[in-house]
Amino acid sequence: MTRRLALRVVPSAVLLVEVLVFYRQVLLDSRYVIPWDLRYYHLPQIEFVARAFRNGGLPLWDPYTYCGMPIYANLTTQLFYPPTLVTVWLSNLAGGGNLLYFLEWQLVLHVFLGGVLAYLLLRRMGTSVTAALFGGTVFQLGGYFASQTQHLGAMDAAAWMPLAWLSAVSLSRGFSWRWTAALAASLSMAILAGFPAVTFVVAASTMIVGLLAGWRKTVVPMALAAVWSLLLAAVQVLPTAELTRLSVAKYRSDWIGDGGGLPLASLVSLVAPNYYGIFDLSTYAHPWQPTFLYLFCGISGLVLALAAVIFRRDRQVRLFSIALVISILWMLGASTPVGKVAFRVLPNIMKSSVYPEFAMAAFVLGVAVLAGLGADRFAIFRKPLAGGLLVAVAAVELTAAGSGRNLNTGSLATEPGLTYSSFDGSTEVLARVRYLTGRSKPPWRIDTIDDSMNWAHGAALTEVPTANGNDPFALIRFMQVRLTFTGGERWGRYYQVLKPESRVLDLMNVRYLLSRTPVGETRDRGLVPVAEIPGRTVYENRDALPRFFLVDRIQHAGNMEEALSELRSAEFRPAEVAVVEEPVEFPGSAGQPGGAIRLIKYEPRSITLEVESAAPAFLVTSETYYPGWRAFVDGRERPVVLTNVAFRGMPVDAGRHRIEMRFEPAILWRGATLSAAGWALLFPAFVFGDNRRKRTAVSGAATSGWTSLSN
Repeated sequence: MTRRLALRVVPSAVLLVEVLVFYRQVLLDSRYVIPWDLRYYHLPQIEFVARAFRNGGLPLWDPYTYCGMPIYANLTTQLFYPPTLVTVWLSNLAGGGNLLYFLEWQLVLHVFLGGVLAYLLLRRMGTSVTAALFGGTVFQLGGYFASQTQHLGAMDAAAWMPLAWLSAVSLSRGFSWRWTAALAASLSMAILAGFPAVTFVVAASTMIVGLLAGWRKTVVPMALAAVWSLLLAAVQVLPTAELTRLSVAKYRSDWIGDGGGLPLASLVSLVAPNYYGIFDLSTYAHPWQPTFLYLFCGISGLVLALAAVIFRRDRQVRLFSIALVISILWMLGASTPVGKVAFRVLPNIMKSSVYPEFAMAAFVLGVAVLAGLGADRFAIFRKPLAGGLLVAVAAVELTAAGSGRNLNTGSLATEPGLTYSSFDGSTEVLARVRYLTGRSKPPWRIDTIDDSMNWAHGAALTEVPTANGNDPFALIRFMQVRLTFTGGERWGRYYQVLKPESRVLDLMNVRYLLSRTPVGETRDRGLVPVAEIPGRTVYENRDALPRFFLVDRIQHAGNMEEALSELRSAEFRPAEVAVVEEPVEFPGSAGQPGGAIRLIKYEPRSITLEVESAAPAFLVTSETYYPGWRAFVDGRERPVVLTNVAFRGMPVDAGRHRIEMRFEPAILWRGATLSAAGWALLFPAFVFGDNRRKRTAVSGAATSGWTSLSN
């Protein structure tokens, strides 16, 4: 192996081995998995995507959650994130039965990617191989990745931050199309990774680093890269912007109070990672979220970062010291007076994307960079053998502290979780509920009075339809309908049933209610217990309406509040009247109810009905209304009417008619066109953007320039 090849391969191999050892239990022992959100939130969404691809369809609409929601517009699904698409493809190629394991590999390889890019950042700054390797080790095994493993999008997005910083500091030495394109690509990948709070951290921290490195030369290319990144990610950005406007995500600033952030107590974990007992949640009794009490970057990493500040008096250290201080204040948020004031002056549109605690990603990368610069100060790190030994010591220290902890490793024995065939480890529970709901086509929906949140989390995985959900992009109108029988705040996304007597449950096709505690007679006719399954009782609502039915009159409302008032009324009879908020030409049928509906096809993106009525009727559905749904009557397009606050409906003439509803969101194709244009520009920018001489000059400037900065 030549020396040049060794310099490229060996550091990457070392970083890969470190990551594999750190996550060895999850990757090599089937009894362990990555815990919490990866299993209960991300897996159901991505399993829905994988299943749609296996069946030859596009995963655009999830009919199982919240009576239907636009999954393609929910960026947390990562539908347009290239690594996730590769993961789904590989999982499907292997039979599709073990997607969680493939997602765990995707996540672990992103940790490795973050380490390699941090290594390259330090090498670009002129450090020795072992010093750069030390910094890469601190970043990939340090506090952020070790503690936030459950958040797939947060992990994936943070992995691209070192490349964004590398691009920014390289641009400070002179304009380059290649580095501008690299910055645009890294920012777009952080967007598509699907965790806006970390995307914001990546973008804002990169701007800070670039401006500190040389604002006169970086402002223009960074602005260009930012616009370019939005173009690259337009296929996700445009649909998500539309969904945000229509979802409770726009109300996040209602409940975030003074801004959040890590408690000052979290800083103790820099030297004592388990000071508050976060490794044993059964005895943990402090008020803070335990995953935000782990900032440990190793004692050796902390010492070398301090050594850089004390012993290296150059611009590189000053730059990243300032960036580190900013990240500390940022991640502490409202725990400091500065953070409180800064949050108050932010516009609401920015507040909704800011979770200050996730600035710990920038903090850990800052510590890693300073640790690498500090290591480079000592001659021992220029000796491959001795320096490599010190890197190994750091890796062992970080692995001993953080590997196999409940922050990143869960046991199936204590928490079996969800699969397609079992619910919290019980095949009986899921089989029984699936049997009951499956007695109708499409299946009846369920809801919960006092039962596991996993029914809402996992609907897209279990394929048991629910009128509930637990997603930050829950539609405003739908949640307003739920609030009529749950109570709660407008920004809420998950509420269980408090008023099972509500007629709105009939409207929403909720046939079964699950509860772990007894439910009394809450209606005149009562709820009928129909099944006792492990840990819960299933109650039947025999007045539940089918997904599609006809009424002979409509009630006009001036706006959403008036329509909601009708739904809340004790006189509301959803089987007899539909509430609409827009002018609709419908003469009614003079009290002639009746008619028949035959379901011909029900698929996530396509519904076909045959409707027959002796008089004009109004078709009511419990299918959620959303832009992109189109209706065709006997082949001719007809407008879809917003009905009963949140659902689809339409008038139907007398006679027999074939009605098709198809989900064809135009905004998706507009976004895809823009993204295709952006990616088409990326390749020539990398290959032809700078001629060979200029590329050499820029590359040299990006390295030697940092040396000159220290003078």
